[in-house]
Amino acid sequence: MAKHANLWCVFALVAIIAVGEILAFSRGDVTLACNAMRPGHLGFGGQSSRAPYGIYITEEDDGSYVVTVFGANNAKFKGFMLQARNPVDDRRVGSFVTVQKTGRIIDCSYRGGAVQHNNSDDKTQVSARWNPGQHKGKVRFRATVVESYFTYWTGIIQEHEV
Repeated sequence: MAKHANLWCVFALVAIIAVGEILAFSRGDVTLACNAMRPGHLGFGGQSSRAPYGIYITEEDDGSYVVTVFGANNAKFKGFMLQARNPVDDRRVGSFVTVQKTGRIIDCSYRGGAVQHNNSDDKTQVSARWNPGQHKGKVRFRATVVESYFTYWTGIIQEHEV
């Protein structure tokens, strides 16, 4: 009898962990991935092939930048995370101040340290406004894009001089 009770406890624990992972994915909350920029998809690793996604940057008249994560040839994706980092020491710089409704600004060390998806609906692009603050010089915009629970790419990079 005790053997079956232990088995049920293990089963219940695994179920709770799996449900937690599924719910976190559907809500789009990836704040725990701020440093590694890898989603916690039950041990599934990122793709090693060239990503069908990219980053496009335009400077605005007010000194801010519109940074767009996009799918090449309108490739769809469900999730993303985007950060701006100093290429010298890899720390986050500047802050995201607005993002389209399919995304949201999150705290990654500080408010506006990153943007991520707001839901798992299909997207072909998402734009966010980034302010460099006191940062001068090169900035490395870094993205992770999730096509599906099992398929995602990390290390999508576009450098820009600010």
